Amino acid sequence: MSTTKQIVYAGIFIALGLALSIVFHSMGGQFGAIFLPLHFVVLLAGLVGGPWVGISVGIIIAPLSGVLLGMPPLMPPIAFFMSMEMATYGLLSGYFEKKSMNVYLNLLITLTSGRVVYSLGYYVIGAIIGIHLKTLTALLLSFAQGAPGIIIQFLLIPPIYYALKKMRAEST
Repeated sequence: MSTTKQIVYAGIFIALGLALSIVFHSMGGQFGAIFLPLHFVVLLAGLVGGPWVGISVGIIIAPLSGVLLGMPPLMPPIAFFMSMEMATYGLLSGYFEKKSMNVYLNLLITLTSGRVVYSLGYYVIGAIIGIHLKTLTALLLSFAQGAPGIIIQFLLIPPIYYALKKMRAEST
């Protein structure tokens, strides 16, 4: 994929992520934290655009959403923990797609890896800024709160990805 296409894909996915963030956070409560709209977009960015598009969108989208929309928060630095997590999602989903890995196995490995990165970031950076959690507690919290979003990702991402892949194949 050309550099120009990669930049366009990244811009489209960032805009989509911000739009979904507005929708979910306007519902009030913890809808964004439960349904993980930014994670959803980053996973698709990696699958469709490749690892470099995925990691770029993953690094940028949470802090940008935090600055523009106030969610995820910049202090405590949840946006930065999420940025590390989603960079992992984007990189791995794109990498495994290039290796033609089954999309469900790709999601399983990618989501698990991203959640571990989030938990470790939360544990290490949290300890520096005064958030004291045990590693296991941080890991379990990250999986428990995002469980509905993870289930939705497993249900919706594969059919969306295959539909996008088919559309792209038909247009060439």
